[in-house]
Amino acid sequence: MEISVIVPVFNAASFVEQAVRSALDQTETCEVILVEDGSPDGSLQVCQELAEKYEKVRLLQHPGGVNKGPGASRNLGMQNAKFDFIAFLDADDFFLPDRFTETAKVFKNNPDCGGVYEAIGTIVEDEEARARLLNSVDWKGELLTVVKEIPPEGLLEKLVLGGAGFFSIDGLVIKKSALISSGYMDSDLNLHQDTEFFFRLAAVARLYPGNLTEPVAKRRIHHHNRMSAPDAKNNIFASRLKMWISSFRWFRANRPFSESKLILRGLLSLFKKYDYYAHHENCRYLIELRKRLRLIRLFFIVPEVVIYKEYWHTFLPARISLFQTE
Repeated sequence: MEISVIVPVFNAASFVEQAVRSALDQTETCEVILVEDGSPDGSLQVCQELAEKYEKVRLLQHPGGVNKGPGASRNLGMQNAKFDFIAFLDADDFFLPDRFTETAKVFKNNPDCGGVYEAIGTIVEDEEARARLLNSVDWKGELLTVVKEIPPEGLLEKLVLGGAGFFSIDGLVIKKSALISSGYMDSDLNLHQDTEFFFRLAAVARLYPGNLTEPVAKRRIHHHNRMSAPDAKNNIFASRLKMWISSFRWFRANRPFSESKLILRGLLSLFKKYDYYAHHENCRYLIELRKRLRLIRLFFIVPEVVIYKEYWHTFLPARISLFQTE
C-alpha cells in the first residue's frame, strides 16, 4: 500500500516537524506533501528544511506564496500526489504508530472500498484552549469517531442527519481514483470544507470503517486553532450555512434528487439547531421572525429550494408561529 500524505501548513512552525516525522514513521508512507499556505510565522523555512532533510518530503506553495486556505492547499496536494492512496494530516497534528495497519486490511478485504475512516484522539495544549473546547457546541469528547458500524450505502445519511458520530480528515484515507467522481474540496469555503468533501465522498465512493475505538492520530487543540476559537453566533451560523449551500448545489448538479433532498434536510436542520442561540430571549416572536427571515434569505440565495416540500415544512410552521401567543 503506497500512500501520499497531504499536510497543509499555516502558522504551524512549532508543530509541523512532529507531523512530518509521524508520517514518515509509517512504512506505507511513500511521500509527504507539505503545502505551505503563506504563513507569517516562519513555517516556510521549517518546511524547506524538512524537504531538504527527507527525501520523501516535497514542498509546494501557491503561486506567489499567497494564502489560499486549507481547502485550496489540500487540493494542491491531491493534484500533485504520485501514489494511489491519499491520507491527510493537519500540520499541528500527528499520526500514531502503525497508523495504516487496520486501513490496509480494510482495503485488502473489500475490493470495492474507496476510502477508510478511523478514530482520532485529542491533545489539549493549554488551559485557554481547554476552556474553549469545553464550551464548544461541537465537543463530543476526546475521541472523534463514528460510534457504530455503518454500511457504506448508509453512511451519507448518517453523516448528514447525525446521530452516529463523525470522523476527522486526519482519520481518512482514500483511493486517488475516488476524486474523479467526488471532485476536490470547495476552496471558497474558509471553514468546514472537509465536511462538505466527506459528504461527496460518501455519495460517490464506498467508505468503510477501520478502527473506530482506538485513535490512529491525535489532533492538537491550542489557542491558535481556528475551529476552537470563539466566534460570534451569527458568524458560526453563516459559515455552516455556506457549507450546506455549497453541498446542496453540488448534489443538485451531480447526484440523484433523493440525495439532494437529503442534503437539504441537513441544511434546514441548521435553522432548528441554532434556535438554542436565542433560548435566553423572552420574546418567541423575535426568535421565529429571525428564523423566517433567514429562510426567506435562503430562497433568494438558492431559489430551487422551493421545489422541495422539506423547505415548506420548515418555513410554514415558522410563519404560523408568528401569530401564536406564548
